[in-house]
Amino acid sequence: MTVVSRHGLITELLDRTELIKTSTFSFLRLTDEQLAYRPGEGKWSIGEIFGHLNVMHDNYIRAILSRVTLASDHPSDQYKSSWLGNWLYRRQMPRSDGSVIKLKAPRSLYPPTDLTEREHLENFQMNCDALDDILRHSATKDIRRIRIPLAGRQLIALRLGDVLRIMVAHSERHLLQAQRIMRQVSER
Repeated sequence: MTVVSRHGLITELLDRTELIKTSTFSFLRLTDEQLAYRPGEGKWSIGEIFGHLNVMHDNYIRAILSRVTLASDHPSDQYKSSWLGNWLYRRQMPRSDGSVIKLKAPRSLYPPTDLTEREHLENFQMNCDALDDILRHSATKDIRRIRIPLAGRQLIALRLGDVLRIMVAHSERHLLQAQRIMRQVSER
């Protein structure tokens, strides 16, 4: 990734987060049975997809909030992704045709079973609001110097800008997955 404007990156991520949240409203019209429908053996339901995203977001949001609130403002408006952050982002980001690189989620990021599918979806919308707040607070911070441990792999820390990009791409990837399942449910 070449050097980009921090303000431009944050604005883009805010727009994409708002689009993700808006896109989830259509799932609220589904019945509990439709939200729990699994398209195949070992496949996640729509609710479980959002449960998985919540586990990941909860990990990152906790780590980010403590670091962003303590960070001082930084005048530079430049951001450059690390090679690792850019590589992880490209693996998460859906391709232009909507296809994705198949990845297996670590067990630690599996959705919890103590919530309903609808609760997973509602929690995801709250996490989108929290991500929106974090993005707004990050607009004046040095998102290159703030380091966030990678979810599921605490020994690796990435730049805050990379983590924010990965969170949004990961949400977009799973939103497409949930939309594919919703089409299957509608055709049944």
